[in-house]
This record gives sequence, C-alpha cells and structure tokens, in this order.
Amino acid sequence: MSVRNLIAEKLMWESLRRWKNTSPELDRIQFLKTVPFFNELSNWQLKKVAEIVFLRTYDPAEYVFEQGQPGAAIFLIMDGQVAVEISKEGLTTSLATLERGAFFGEMALLDESPRSASARSVDGCKTLALYRNDLNRLIHSDPATACHIYRALARIVGDRLRSTNELVQAAEKLAA
Repeated sequence: MSVRNLIAEKLMWESLRRWKNTSPELDRIQFLKTVPFFNELSNWQLKKVAEIVFLRTYDPAEYVFEQGQPGAAIFLIMDGQVAVEISKEGLTTSLATLERGAFFGEMALLDESPRSASARSVDGCKTLALYRNDLNRLIHSDPATACHIYRALARIVGDRLRSTNELVQAAEKLAA
C-alpha cells in the first residue's frame, strides 16, 4: 500500500472515530469487514462499498426475491435468517437457511439471468444489497475496488461449482 493510501486511510479512520458508535455508515463498514466476500478490501475500499449498498428490512416470511425474477443484486444478511428455496410442480424444497454474515444472489452481479431459487425472510431480517448497476459504476470511479469484488465473486462461484461437481460425482457413485 502506498504512503498516500496509508495517510488517506488513517485520516478516514480518525474521522470515523469521531462519530458516534451507532453511525449507520460505521455500522455498515464494520459489518462488511466480517463478510468473507469483502475480506481483501482495505478500510478505505470498504467505506466506498458502504456508500453504495442499500439497507432493506424484511418482515417475517417476506420474499427478498422469488424464483424466476430477474436478478439485480447480491444480498448480505446483517441480521436474521433467510431461507433459500426452490419450487417445482407445486413442491417447495428448502436448500439452505442462511444467517448473519452470509450472502446470496451473487450470480446477479454477473448477468441478468432469472433467479434460480427464492429467498425468503424467516423471522424478519435486515440485509444490505449491492446492485449490479452500482458495481458497474464503481468500475469507472474505483476500478481497483471493483476488481477485488469481481475476483472474490469469481473465487466464490468457482468454489461453489467445485462443491456441486463433488456432490454430483458422489451421487453418481451411489447410483452405480
């Protein structure tokens, strides 16, 4: 990290320390630090991300998004739980229940494909949403930060693809 970046980061954190501990922006930055998706970002970059994410609160059983809808954002769970479900022929199957610090809907940052599953608040939850359009704008205003986010996304998608391949291979062995 350059001396200029170190000085800028120090100045940013000094100004943040002057805020009350309940500052919404500071809360967002502190939360983003805990999400593995953003673990390669500096504090200064986390501040940039905190400025472009949107806070949304969901009631119990409210859908964050439904299967088949166009994808537009990745969601990070700040509080509560989200059930990820798929529906086919009137039957709903629960794929996972996600909690604080988890994220979902990340494929929406890559393309406009319809959602492959639904995400529903369990008992109410609070999320931060990072929209594809905002990330695209970040490419122009701060390419280094956008690059880190896309690299993290590629790593996560790759890990999930490898895990899926292992599950398919294990199922094929059982079927044989």
